[in-house]
Amino acid sequence: MGRRNILNVIEDILRALKKKDEMSVKSISEEVKSQWETTIKALEFMKRVNLVKEREGKKTHKTEGPFSLK
Repeated sequence: MGRRNILNVIEDILRALKKKDEMSVKSISEEVKSQWETTIKALEFMKRVNLVKEREGKKTHKTEGPFSLK
């Protein structure tokens, strides 16, 4: 599979989050068939523009909290 446009990844993430209340980064990346790093970048952007919110998860150095639509 070739490279995907980040906008397409964001659209796929929004569709996946509309189906379920909360999803982890791992489950989102598996659902949209995107690499974990790309999913993190897209979610961080979506969080900055107030499209998604992140609930506090485990306290580690990486983003792990479940994400949901605002």
